[in-house]
Amino acid sequence: MKTLVVTGLFGPMGTAIARWAVDVGVRVLGVDIKPMTRPFPGVEFIHADVRNPLFPKLLKAEQADAIFHGAFRWRVRRSEEVFESNVMGTMELMGAAALAGVKKVVIPSSAFVYGAHPNNPYFLTEDNDFLGSAHDAYVRELRDIETFLDGFRRQRPEMTITVLRFVNILGQNYPSPLARYLALPVIPTLMGYDPLMQVIHFDDALRAVQQALIETHPGVYNVAASPPLPLMKIIRITGAHSIPVLHPIAYTGHSLKGMAFKKSRERLPIYWDYLRYPWIVDAQKIAEEWGFIPRFDAEATVRAFAREREARIRGRISHKVTNLGYRVAETAVQAAVESMKQAQAALRHDD
Repeated sequence: MKTLVVTGLFGPMGTAIARWAVDVGVRVLGVDIKPMTRPFPGVEFIHADVRNPLFPKLLKAEQADAIFHGAFRWRVRRSEEVFESNVMGTMELMGAAALAGVKKVVIPSSAFVYGAHPNNPYFLTEDNDFLGSAHDAYVRELRDIETFLDGFRRQRPEMTITVLRFVNILGQNYPSPLARYLALPVIPTLMGYDPLMQVIHFDDALRAVQQALIETHPGVYNVAASPPLPLMKIIRITGAHSIPVLHPIAYTGHSLKGMAFKKSRERLPIYWDYLRYPWIVDAQKIAEEWGFIPRFDAEATVRAFAREREARIRGRISHKVTNLGYRVAETAVQAAVESMKQAQAALRHDD
């Protein structure tokens, strides 16, 4: 790998992969639809959309031989603009890569594509069907992307396409549905249900991407830390507060305004089925074929996330206190100035 293209450069994973690649001596072209607001040492930045018809020429001219496509946008509600970016953007990127002769593409996906169902096998393998609910836009769009990639892979066998189906990534502000769910002021759960959940530390997810870029591993791979943990244990470890909701009420679509959300139009980051039924994946394939074993087990991952969560909360409190201090000081100064003006006026009056 001589020249790596990183899409979604300013996302947590894109930024981390670009920094790693620069450190190991790889030339990095960073692509994002957002403008660069601060220097990114070692990265050649391209402010562009991968759907631009000139993108294939750019990849060919720059002799790109590998791509990490990290530009996926997690959205619960369906948006035509986000669909175009996520699904059509991936399709356009793969077409551009083929035209430019790119040898390798690594794409992060999610175990959400399997869906959560009462009849799921205890461990879901890479061969299981996509039964993920179309209720949330990100699940539907991940399914669309993977369905496209499955056909594209057969048409372009000369290209190494690696899809990593991560379970819930936690850490480094990665916006996984579980991370956003655990960040709610009050966490709604389904009364009587405590499903097993899987997590993967951000650093381990990063290691999996790095290994996929360095080595040659075409195909689809589940990536998860062991062991699965009960949802209520995860919530306890993070120190968050939860409230049980009767599942008939939860499924009516009530917004839970005032309990978890500030805006009535917002929805839970994870659809209720994933908080009710099993969706545990088998990560044996990546262990056997790559020798990849996560360094952080599930509980260590959650505890590290809890420390990050606590630090963010303290930071927000500190920021509010600081702002309050500034406002108090500003008020005191204004009061002092006003007192001086009144005193000066009184002296002039006496004269």
